[in-house]
Amino acid sequence: MPSVHVSSQKAFSDAINGQKLCVVDFTAAWCGPCKAVAPRFEKLADQYKDVVFLKVDVDENQAIARECGVTAMPTFHIYRAGTKLEEVVGADIVKVERLVRQHASSGGSGGFPSSGGRVLGTGAPAPRSAGGQQGPQSNYLLWGVIGAVVLWLWWNKEDPSHAKL
Repeated sequence: MPSVHVSSQKAFSDAINGQKLCVVDFTAAWCGPCKAVAPRFEKLADQYKDVVFLKVDVDENQAIARECGVTAMPTFHIYRAGTKLEEVVGADIVKVERLVRQHASSGGSGGFPSSGGRVLGTGAPAPRSAGGQQGPQSNYLLWGVIGAVVLWLWWNKEDPSHAKL
C-alpha cells in the first residue's frame, strides 16, 4: 500500500491516533535528502501492509510540523495509538527500516510495551537503556585494576621476596 499524503490536521490526527503503527515522513519538495530516501520509504510502505505510512509536506502543513516539533527534513516519527514511539532526524532510512521492523513485529497488543513502558505512579516514559552499549565509564574499572597492578609491581621491584610466586 503506498504512503498517504496528508492534506489536513484531522487526517493526520486520525492516522496517528489509530491502533495501527503509523510512520510519518516529514518532507519538503525542495529537500534533496528527502527525495533521496523517498523510494525506500515507499518500498517500506509496500512491504508493511499493516502499517500506515504518511508523508507530510512541511510547507503545505506548517501547523502539523510545528505541533510535532519538526525543525529539519527529513524527520521521521513513529506513532501507535497517539503515542510517539520514535523519532529519526535526518536521512537515516536504515534506522527507520530497523525501527519499523522492530515496532511492527511487536504488534502493540499483549506482551511487553514496545515503547519501554512507563514509570509507575507518574505515567512518564521509562528511561531507555543503552542497548548493551558501554560508555567510557565501563573502562574505569579496567584501567584502575591495570594501574594498581603496575603500581604494585613498581613498588615491589626492589624487594625480590615479593616477586616469588
